[in-house]
Amino acid sequence: MSEIYPTLAAGLVFLTALSLLIFEDWRSSIGALALQYVGVFVLVAVSWPIEIAVVKLVAGWMSVAVFGMALVDYSEEIEHAYKLNLPGKLFRVMAAALVGLVVISILSDILNTFLGATLQQGLGGAFLLGLGLLHLGLSTTPSRVVVGLLTIIAGFGILYAAVETSILITTLLAIVNLGIAFVGAYLLSVSSLDTAEETAE
Repeated sequence: MSEIYPTLAAGLVFLTALSLLIFEDWRSSIGALALQYVGVFVLVAVSWPIEIAVVKLVAGWMSVAVFGMALVDYSEEIEHAYKLNLPGKLFRVMAAALVGLVVISILSDILNTFLGATLQQGLGGAFLLGLGLLHLGLSTTPSRVVVGLLTIIAGFGILYAAVETSILITTLLAIVNLGIAFVGAYLLSVSSLDTAEETAE
């Protein structure tokens, strides 16, 4: 595979993870998450055969579809609960930039830990792990927590792909992805019911 594609994919996963931090509209977030899995697929395909790497893409898009269908039903509650003002967005951009600097500063250690990982895989995987953790730390709504967890799993999947080519592990990670999406859909329904009950009272 040409070096240009993994490089573009590493940039794509960083931009999509950053977008997920600052997007308020759930439709834009779902689109960014779907694009993120394209970047994950390209980075995983550096180490894995295309036939196995495509499982990452399919599982990711299925998770996005499941979660997206749940978001459609509760879009009003989500948009009401997740509003960022300009200072809040700027803070998240600066925090993401700090995460990026930390990743670049420890990149050599990451590559030494995950032997076999390319520069692009190390950057892409670490970016997703760092920004996913940042997303979890700054989020309280169920929908945003799920997005953060999916981002972390995607980052781990990139780094793990560089050291292990196991169909079983690939399947398990795909199941984890789908499980997080289903749990997120359930939490959204529970949260919506609680809100409806409080409104009725």
